[in-house]
Amino acid sequence: MNVSLELDGTLLGRRQQEWNAFLADPGRNPLSTRTDFAGGEVVLENELCVYTQDARYADGLPYSGLIVTKRLCESVFDLTPAEAAATHALLAEVRAHLDATVRPDGYTVGWNVYPAGGQHVPHVHLHVIPRWNHDLAAGAGVRYFLRAAAQAGTKP
Repeated sequence: MNVSLELDGTLLGRRQQEWNAFLADPGRNPLSTRTDFAGGEVVLENELCVYTQDARYADGLPYSGLIVTKRLCESVFDLTPAEAAATHALLAEVRAHLDATVRPDGYTVGWNVYPAGGQHVPHVHLHVIPRWNHDLAAGAGVRYFLRAAAQAGTKP
């Protein structure tokens, strides 16, 4: 299977527009409060963060979810030490939950930070994406796709 994506230089501008719109109207930020997860499912939580498998953010990735802090902050770099520890603790619980329920063969876990890094909602969230050996993209991690895009954009 050949997967291609047209990168025409406009994605960053769209991410920045989304980011700025949420900053201008924080009440519209879909990650700003736990009540905004009504469209999804809060699967696990602790005192400082929640894990949701919200279909609005699954993007065709089955059983994927987000760990989101309860306190509004923009990026992983803004987490307090307690929030970082709580996120890590919840990540271990998420792994145990997914290992027991859907038994993935691997995971892609990551943060997008600021619009240039792919983040369009200004609230820290950790993506947890279970992966299986039978996936067409099995073996391809985030860097695989970023390297392919960089190489395709390289001029001889």
